Amino acid sequence: MTATLADYFEEIEPTNVRPASETKKTVPAKRARSQETDILLWLSKNGPRHVEELKDVRYTLYHRCSRADFKVSKRDDETFVLSGRQSSVFIVSHKARRYLLWKLRILAREEGWVGRNRIKTRRCWLDSSTTYAER
Repeated sequence: MTATLADYFEEIEPTNVRPASETKKTVPAKRARSQETDILLWLSKNGPRHVEELKDVRYTLYHRCSRADFKVSKRDDETFVLSGRQSSVFIVSHKARRYLLWKLRILAREEGWVGRNRIKTRRCWLDSSTTYAER
């Protein structure tokens, strides 16, 4: 003979308690990053297309003033809204601003606008027949 729970308990009462996963469906467990503060999304839509735009957006971030296609709307000392060609991003702190500058630095290296790739193609200012790589 096998034992079941019914053998050990006289009555098993059904309960009306919902599982934890069903009660929290209306409230998200982890709040997703807002589109207005998503730096990577903004950069994918408004990233610089050439080196001049890179200079403009970096100038805008360092000095917190508008330049070319990039506009700044100041909120207070640390926060501001940066508007690009297609959308805007809310910069909430110095850390967020530095993060965007870091991502722009990485993008510039990948595109060859700064770093060793740029130096290889540049001519020496003393002698136009040699490049930096040949010295």
